Amino acid sequence: MTMTSQTNVRAQLEETVAGELAAVRSVLDTLARESAALLARDAGLLAAVSNAKADAVARAAELGQQRQALLQRNPGLDQSGVTSALEQLRALAVECRQQNEANGLMIRGQRQRIEGALNILRGGQPGGEIYGRDGAATRLRQLPRGALATW
Repeated sequence: MTMTSQTNVRAQLEETVAGELAAVRSVLDTLARESAALLARDAGLLAAVSNAKADAVARAAELGQQRQALLQRNPGLDQSGVTSALEQLRALAVECRQQNEANGLMIRGQRQRIEGALNILRGGQPGGEIYGRDGAATRLRQLPRGALATW
């Protein structure tokens, strides 16, 4: 590879990594907005943020694939110019995973509260799950309507 083409490939790598960094920052920002929408229980905002999150994740994935393809086509390419940016990418990826897991916990908690409320409205008992000996949640048996009245 000539010096000029190697310089061009390095510049392309730097540009791709910079774009990937911006895209992953956008994912993290979107995850923070998703968290705020979950806390506010704002369904409209949550739908909009979910769409933005999907777009941001797709863009970050696309740039990551471009970076990988560039490196595969150019083995031995000097990556010293992007070492710091790659470390930032790894750190941002960890933050994204942590925020996404926290959002998932909020979603599961809200879903359980809604399911509990629906269970009560359907005539079941609140807190209709208990833990068995193996630690797994098991559903309590729902009594037929009027069963307590005849007892």
